Amino acid sequence: MTIRRRLLSLLLPALALLMLLGGVVDYRVAILTTRNAYDQALANTAAAFAANIRIEDGQLRFMPAGAGGALESGAIYAIVGPDRELISGTPQLADSDTAAGRVTGRTNYWNAQLQGRRWRAASVVTPTAAGPVHIIVAESLERRAHTQQVMLIGKLLVDFAELDLTLLLIWIAVYYGLRPLDRLTAEVERQSSRRLQSFDEAQVPGELRALIVAFNRVLELLHDAAQAQQRFVADAAHQMRTPVAGLLAQLELLQHEPGAAALSIQLGSLQRGIQQLARSANQLLALARAEPVAALHENLQPVALKPLVEELVERYIDRADRAAIDLGAEALAATVNGDAGLLEDQLENLIDNALKYTPRGGHVTVRSGVEGAAAYLEVEDDGTGIPESERMRVRERFYRMPGSTGIGCGLGLAIVEEIARVHGAVFTIGVGLHGRGARMRIRFGGAS
Repeated sequence: MTIRRRLLSLLLPALALLMLLGGVVDYRVAILTTRNAYDQALANTAAAFAANIRIEDGQLRFMPAGAGGALESGAIYAIVGPDRELISGTPQLADSDTAAGRVTGRTNYWNAQLQGRRWRAASVVTPTAAGPVHIIVAESLERRAHTQQVMLIGKLLVDFAELDLTLLLIWIAVYYGLRPLDRLTAEVERQSSRRLQSFDEAQVPGELRALIVAFNRVLELLHDAAQAQQRFVADAAHQMRTPVAGLLAQLELLQHEPGAAALSIQLGSLQRGIQQLARSANQLLALARAEPVAALHENLQPVALKPLVEELVERYIDRADRAAIDLGAEALAATVNGDAGLLEDQLENLIDNALKYTPRGGHVTVRSGVEGAAAYLEVEDDGTGIPESERMRVRERFYRMPGSTGIGCGLGLAIVEEIARVHGAVFTIGVGLHGRGARMRIRFGGAS
């Protein structure tokens, strides 16, 4: 998960909870706001009615014309005299005010059920010369509910718009705030196992500078380790190859001695063992050279594949003749950017592997060329082949298929895989011509 998605996944639940709490608050605000506003309007209407109470001929009278438009449409009222007699208005409303002796000068509110509807009533007690008079006004709660609904929906729409705007601003801030990290990530991804370069500390934000400084130190240590490994490879190659070659030379001289005929079997076995030791040492050194940390970018240069194929086929032609194997080349011109020594090791291991597992009378063909936009190296044989279930396992170091008859330590195809990875190539194992043997191909990323 990217940092942007992680931040948004953390913010969205918090914003949703905040929106839920905001909705509850909006609901309470809508209820209280409309209730207070409507109650105040009722109180004002009751006060306006109180100002229009008159005493004429010793009797209390209400002058509704003087109240003007104080009473909203659909509202009802009742004027109750000192003896609870109805002076004017709706009798049921007067009966709903059961709390006699209300405090003079204070507005009193209650809910009433009249005419099959719910009402909000307000009453005030006003003193007159004839005694206290109760003025009661009421309006349907339906109007309030409609107003509350409109207010709540409007507030929620505003909140949703604010939430959307907040998310947009957060996304913009996160997107542009992480742009330096994106650039750094892209630069890290451009780093390869063959090209390890330090990062420019001046081009990163201050928050990441300490991380980049530490990362550059790691790269320096890695580069030093690669140089040390290369020096080890060079020293080991010199120290191991020279005495082994000397042993083989002495052994060949010994085999030509007159008294060596009686020990020919033992000497032959010893020679094969030393040859295998030399082969294993060379493979281990090739594997060490193919390690990504050692195969640095400065070693890469244009390498022509056709001369490489022809040279190695010529090198192995005598071994193929001794094994009665038809070794041939179908080399077309192709050039790749790579390490010439590693590519030689790679192709040599493929040819050696093919000759090792091809019976007498078989055929091995080494190819190079360009297919599409990609150069390739290929070795095909009609030997025992590799079952599909084993084609991933044989790439592992020191793994040999069950029942393998050849002599080896299981490093050949592991070296091929490692060198292919260093060159950004793909190593595939398939079936040879006519469904027999194996076809092993190295497909490089480009050709020239």
